[in-house]
Amino acid sequence: MINVRSLMLSKSVKRKQNPFTLLAFCFLLFSLTSCDSSLVYNESYPVKDLKWNQKTPFIFTTDSITDINQGYNAYIDLRVNENYAYRNIYFFVEIEMPNKQIIRDTVNGFLQDEAGNWLEDVSGFGTIKQKEFLYRPKFRLPFAGKYKFSIFQAMRAENLEDVEDVGFKLKTIEQE
Repeated sequence: MINVRSLMLSKSVKRKQNPFTLLAFCFLLFSLTSCDSSLVYNESYPVKDLKWNQKTPFIFTTDSITDINQGYNAYIDLRVNENYAYRNIYFFVEIEMPNKQIIRDTVNGFLQDEAGNWLEDVSGFGTIKQKEFLYRPKFRLPFAGKYKFSIFQAMRAENLEDVEDVGFKLKTIEQE
């Protein structure tokens, strides 16, 4: 009679582990556990029913900023699905500073070329496309305290359809 347990054990002992599998697992583990030390703020919100209303901002409030000499890059993250009807998107961005002063900006970001092909810097798999727009490069936050970034869609459509998520990211930059 054959002992199934000993047969299974002998097969598992004979099986050699592929060294590349272990290396790939270690790389994946390192990638997931490492963090971006320049990242100060990163948040995103889903768009309800995939329709972003012009009057509905996404609001991102930072923790207290203490170093007013630090330079930053600010990004708007956008995820749309493949049915998004436009080549670009306009944003209105309001920055409310700790002293309650408000700065307003208009941002135009491109997603597709004239032929309707997704641009090379638009990433994503399947039906979801993602783009990180550099909104404010190399700028300083002039006051210590909390900052509130409000992002509105500024397209002509009252309800901009097929928008999945809107996000905001703030990163420190190296001093020059």
